[in-house]
Amino acid sequence: MENSIHFPQPVVASLYNGYARSVFSEAMRLLVSGKYLSAEERGILALVIEKGKLNPDFFRKSFIIYLSEGILMGKDVERTSQIKRQLFFELAVRLLMLGIEDQVAYGSSSPIFSIGLNAAVPSAFGAISRKGDEYVFLQGEEKACMLMRNGACAITPDIDVLEQDSNPFNVNNDHPGEKFVSYDLGGIQKEKWVAQFRAAYALIKEKMPDIYEDIYYFLDAVVPHGCQAGRQLSSSYAKSPGILYLSYTDEDITQAEAVIHEVHHTIFNIISWKYPLYGNDDSLKYYSAYRPDARHIRGCFLGLHAFVAVQSFYRRLAEADDNQKGFVEKFLFFYLKNQRVIQVIEHHSKLTKEGELLFKDILMKYSQDMPFFTRVCKEHPSLSSKAEKDTEAHFEEAKKKNKVLLY
Repeated sequence: MENSIHFPQPVVASLYNGYARSVFSEAMRLLVSGKYLSAEERGILALVIEKGKLNPDFFRKSFIIYLSEGILMGKDVERTSQIKRQLFFELAVRLLMLGIEDQVAYGSSSPIFSIGLNAAVPSAFGAISRKGDEYVFLQGEEKACMLMRNGACAITPDIDVLEQDSNPFNVNNDHPGEKFVSYDLGGIQKEKWVAQFRAAYALIKEKMPDIYEDIYYFLDAVVPHGCQAGRQLSSSYAKSPGILYLSYTDEDITQAEAVIHEVHHTIFNIISWKYPLYGNDDSLKYYSAYRPDARHIRGCFLGLHAFVAVQSFYRRLAEADDNQKGFVEKFLFFYLKNQRVIQVIEHHSKLTKEGELLFKDILMKYSQDMPFFTRVCKEHPSLSSKAEKDTEAHFEEAKKKNKVLLY
């Protein structure tokens, strides 16, 4: 069955590396052609070009990708200069972190935050070296300070809860009516945030080790995004894969669901960077069972890719605990909504060859849950009936509210 998947993890991982290299190369081409690089920065770039290629994952870090994108889309010279400074500082740290260099000449005349180390450098420096787990910031021959990677905010050895957020794409309002704040602890202690994310990852690893492998590769940073009782406001960005914005929740399971959901958006975006997936007009809107508003085909496709994985998550939770009806309800909720979206895509999408292959992957994973769906409908007829009625009611309500609805 696994061999039938057209976009398995190694294939998408290769696309991810290709995307990261491409964006970085374009940004460097722009900086070099405009003669925006200092002698120090040209030296770092030469090291990266010569030795970074030896590590296939060198560029596949969210901060390298989104800072490169920030340079490409920058319209303000001062802002672009700030992003460039941050990017080359992170490249210097990454060369040390991967053991490619023992010391790199790069300085800052003022304190700066290292996204790679997830810690602030409190003083000016002119070079950086590494000794074991310690990063030494030098001012001439003197040690300005010494830092280690921030283990207190590490979820896994490679995934951090960021202490600060420099992502230039985090200012869009993904949730209408909600003010976006890029870094918001919401009154919750930082230690509790880290503990919840760790618990969510442990839960995914235990219940869905196959999905955990994907998450581990396609994610390296999480940013706290406030706290609202009973709600999870999660978001991610096509131009900054590898970083998620997640709010604190009442339950670790809800947090795990949000992680699964958002990382699958990253995977979808990586695939669609390389391949056009559909030929529909994005101005045309269709019924989306996930939202009260109509969505274009890309939105339906993007949502289905994520929610089939979430559906599978709740199926496995329900299988592991027969007494937990809440997991069964969640499974039925997503299974029936996904069924509706599948119908929309089957009837109204104009998928490309690659879009058809990705859709087949999703259908295969969806159909794996069909025997469980049949079983729980027999064992829990009242839950099944309620889920069916709620799904139909959502469709009827959407038809009333959305005059542009095409299906």
